[in-house]
Formats: sequence, structure tokens, C-alpha cells
Amino acid sequence: MHAFGSELNQDSHFQDHLEHAIPVQIYRHGIHVDIGWIRDFDEHAVLVGDTLYKRTAYIFISRPGY
Repeated sequence: MHAFGSELNQDSHFQDHLEHAIPVQIYRHGIHVDIGWIRDFDEHAVLVGDTLYKRTAYIFISRPGY
């Protein structure tokens, strides 16, 4: 399992969060933009709620227990 605050950067990280309904916090240029649960992902993007985030433009942080 991922520690609170660890960065997701591999497909297996995103898959774990999707399967176990672990929330993620999303940042762009160091600014918090969203928090929620992953609904889907691929090598290019992550769907959180109803918003699609480009994986190369955002940082995804694990928030278990949020």
C-alpha cells in the first residue's frame, strides 16, 4: 500500500488506487487543483471524478485515509 503523500508515477500505482478506492490529490505547478477517486486511467491521462488530467502535466499524490 502507498504511504500518505507518496507520488503516483507508475501504472501499478494508479491501478492500486483505482482498485482499492484510495483518493488522490492533484497538483499542477505546486498548486492543489483537485482531490478525488480515480475512475479510469491510461498511459496518457487519469480520470478523477468527471475530469481528465494529463499525466505529464499534473502530479498525483496518494491520500489514503483522507
